Amino acid sequence: MNSGTLMNRRGMLRFSAGAVGAIGAGLALPNTVVAASLDELVARARAAGEREVVVAGGTGAYGDLVKKHFYLPFTEATGIEVIATGGGYGEKLAKLKAMTSVGRVEWDVITLSIDSLTPEVTNLLEDLGDCARLPDVGGRGVDGACLSHGVLFDIGGGVLAFDKRSFPDSHPQPASWADFWDVKAYPGPRALPNIGNPWWNLIAALQADGVARNALFPLDVDRAFRKLDEIKPHVTVWWKSGDQSQQIFRTREVTMAMLFSGRAFRLRAENTPLAISWNGAPLDAAFWAVTKGAQHPNAGLALLDFIYTRPQAHAAFAQESFGSTAQREAIKFLPKDAQASSVIQPANWSQIIQIDRDWLAANREAVLERWSTWLAS
Repeated sequence: MNSGTLMNRRGMLRFSAGAVGAIGAGLALPNTVVAASLDELVARARAAGEREVVVAGGTGAYGDLVKKHFYLPFTEATGIEVIATGGGYGEKLAKLKAMTSVGRVEWDVITLSIDSLTPEVTNLLEDLGDCARLPDVGGRGVDGACLSHGVLFDIGGGVLAFDKRSFPDSHPQPASWADFWDVKAYPGPRALPNIGNPWWNLIAALQADGVARNALFPLDVDRAFRKLDEIKPHVTVWWKSGDQSQQIFRTREVTMAMLFSGRAFRLRAENTPLAISWNGAPLDAAFWAVTKGAQHPNAGLALLDFIYTRPQAHAAFAQESFGSTAQREAIKFLPKDAQASSVIQPANWSQIIQIDRDWLAANREAVLERWSTWLAS
């Protein structure tokens, strides 16, 4: 961190009495949006008596990595303890709705899937606007890191992955969803996801049918399903979990598939000869947000900004989790081969399809119902 004032020997922030006094002891987020340094964000939290921040995040090995690379350093730097809880996205969202309904929100920060960021959910979260209160998000994040009601953290995509034993380097290799649909030029069994987000498949289908990336939304659902009709006989696996998506490549049940990028990188780490294309990959992401009614809102803001100040930690997290994050400077600290394939490589990030959340909120249930009917037919 380039600020010499952020930490002293004991890991506590240094503030002058005048600075703390100027911030005041308000317990709510300020109404006036003013750019503040991380030091000022933490000073505001401490002035408000916020000595902890409760985060409803990930669990298990993933949660341990987040704690190692972000929670513990935040506490060391600021003296604010991170109390971690968690669960699945659906479970956390249901609990947040219940807490909000009784006016007692116990969590200050929550992590959710970007696809869940509907108008109903944004009503439960603090509006950060253009994230002017979080200068490191805007200054050090990828384009689009600020989501108004949260900030991106994990990012990846539904990549086109193929087995290089079927399509070796010395031969033509699939590089687009049009190629995925071209069973004559690229023969072999395919796999697509059936995990509750069929709009990923619709996005791929429309691109295979010639729709430009910048013209996808609003999705032409009828056209997409007509295109899916063409590939359906060649899809031998509609995978339902990340583990299954990896296993079908280990056993060579398929030659190509849409995969979570993290799962593709795990397979490569196992020495499975897999290649990937980011071309037209739907965005897969999680975001962090401050809850509306949080008891430690200033500490929550400080944590959100702090995580964007640590590019080396993001690089290490990415390597250990087989994922990536939205801190764009992290790419400089990745190995050269990992830099080329990382989603935050500008050439890759520019090819990602960001879901139109307004469209999704209005059409989610209808698309899910139609998908279920189509898949069963």
